[in-house]
Amino acid sequence: MFDMRAPRGGEQGPQVYSASMNTGIAADRYEVSTLPFIPFSNTGGEALSNSGAVVGGIANADGSVSLAEWKHGVLTDFGRPHGIAGGGFDTPRVFGTNDRGAVVGTIHSAARDLPSRWFIYDRGCFTVLPLADPTDLGGAAIRINNRGDVVGYDHTSSSRLVAWLWSNGVYSKLPVSGTSKVALGINSSGTIIGNRRLRLIRRLLTGQWRSTGERGFVIGHGATRYLPGFVNAINDRGEATGGLTSDGQVVAAVFNNGIATAILALPSSAVGINSAASVVGSYQPVGDKRRRIFNWSANSGAFDLTPDGYRSAEAAAINDRGDILGFGETVSGKSQYFLLTPDLNGGLTPKALITAPPAGAR
Repeated sequence: MFDMRAPRGGEQGPQVYSASMNTGIAADRYEVSTLPFIPFSNTGGEALSNSGAVVGGIANADGSVSLAEWKHGVLTDFGRPHGIAGGGFDTPRVFGTNDRGAVVGTIHSAARDLPSRWFIYDRGCFTVLPLADPTDLGGAAIRINNRGDVVGYDHTSSSRLVAWLWSNGVYSKLPVSGTSKVALGINSSGTIIGNRRLRLIRRLLTGQWRSTGERGFVIGHGATRYLPGFVNAINDRGEATGGLTSDGQVVAAVFNNGIATAILALPSSAVGINSAASVVGSYQPVGDKRRRIFNWSANSGAFDLTPDGYRSAEAAAINDRGDILGFGETVSGKSQYFLLTPDLNGGLTPKALITAPPAGAR
């Protein structure tokens, strides 16, 4: 069933990013586009494609929520699933999209997150999948690759989370140990990443930082490898990103062949990585509890990409074109999604982040 390409092996200790790797190459300027999607606390979810399309939820006049796509300033309403028997399922929450425009997420009621079901939207049609186990309370489809394979999780009746793969119309439980497991990414070759022993799920339900007790996994070549930190995203080269514990605090990290490399010394977490290994995430400046967006690469180092006019902001994704999806709170207190697009004439100038490399990570 599994066709995955991650290397074999067990846990390996992290390496530390060295400041000498920073060549000082300046990042591009960015155009900032505000997006029309409902803030995360009301609908949840967003996704960014490699073509620059953003998918999320929009509010209808009757109070319902529709799936919609924003691309080049044009908003297209995809509607929502209808005719689901029982449960009052009428609110879509987006988590992933692929290069073909297929979208995945969860469909639930307006009143609560559970019960829920996985959904796939593809070529104008919604498909709501059954629960992997009929006794489960709900499920969420998190990512879809270009082959149409979907990963996610179900919430069991005993309040545990179980990671699943949906491929060729069949569910397969992922071979991961632990009482709670969530699959969060799958690349074009089928390599799957996720986390286990979860106490908090990154923004999926709570909007909180990850617990330091979480550990990531990579599944490939039929083998499962456990990582020394947590992961949120994977690119087609098999490089993953997330975070690990360094001197008692969580810092952003990348994972390659099972090796963890801390990339920031400040409290931080990475949520996206593209094919060029450019990483985006959020960090907290010294003495400030508000989050800001960072972009990092091995050649250029780290830059702050928080737009002007925002008191706090977080990254959500980066695509292969270098577009960055984010959300935050404006100085006027409004919750807002936005897209950062590389543009030499753009109004946002990245600011270099100069931080000492972590003294040690574990």
